Amino acid sequence: MKMRFYLTLSFLLVATISAFSQQDPLYNLYLFNQAMINPAYNGTYNMTSVTAITRAQWTGIEGAPVTNMINASTSFRNERLGAGMLVVNDKLGVNSNFEAQAAFSYKLKFTHSQLAFGLQGGVVNYKYNYDALHLETTDPVLTQNHMPNFTKPTIGAGVFFRDEKYYVGLSMPRMLNVDVADGVVTSTRYKQHIYLSGGYVISKFESVKIKPSALIRMVAGGPTTVDANVSVLFLETLWAGVSVRNFQAFGLNAQFTIKNKFRFGYAYELPTNSLYGTAKGTHELMVSLDLELGDGQFALRRYF
Repeated sequence: MKMRFYLTLSFLLVATISAFSQQDPLYNLYLFNQAMINPAYNGTYNMTSVTAITRAQWTGIEGAPVTNMINASTSFRNERLGAGMLVVNDKLGVNSNFEAQAAFSYKLKFTHSQLAFGLQGGVVNYKYNYDALHLETTDPVLTQNHMPNFTKPTIGAGVFFRDEKYYVGLSMPRMLNVDVADGVVTSTRYKQHIYLSGGYVISKFESVKIKPSALIRMVAGGPTTVDANVSVLFLETLWAGVSVRNFQAFGLNAQFTIKNKFRFGYAYELPTNSLYGTAKGTHELMVSLDLELGDGQFALRRYF
């Protein structure tokens, strides 16, 4: 009986990995750094920034997704050009994906606004470790079909417009589909994604600002995800917000800023679907540093 249970669990886990890997990792703290979903965001501010985010999804469930991301970006040539780097390590069960990309942006500057065009490209490495399943008995389907590591190219593009009070972004950070036959199932990894984001800062109060924002994520042949968020900024220092994702997950987020250079963020998300009561929620942490390294760079206050 136990053998049948573990064999069934093995196939379900592999099938879940194949289905999940068709979508990019989910984030909540893109609210404070959209370089992870839009290459045009790199260098949008005239400073050098380094951001690290770690996300533990559905804590309490063994093999649940864990994502670590590092982004570094800078602006140069009189703020006309931007460059960035994105490194992501995404784990789910026996599957581990690592990607490294370089990004470039060109900005058209206006009196109080700018329009940026961005491109990015790099590689994604996929790795499987079926030995991590801890089966009580040997599963010949898995032991005879070990999938080797493989690396595939990835490219993306986006546009990002902002002024002092609002922003709009449109991007496709992953433009190439990858078909993979792993010996168990044949699937497409990382299908094309389209992101549409926007937000507006309401500053009618002296010490409080309100920022409603939204993100729509469309996946080729997959579901559309809609995020809605409302954040409040207190004394130009502390952001506090609430968010909802497809009315299936609700969350809280916050960011604390020190001297316009150090930023610390946290987000908590609780599912309301079938995972409620099983998963202990999703935690996301962010540390960001804004530096004045290049000529004319200035770490100014940012709202998005």
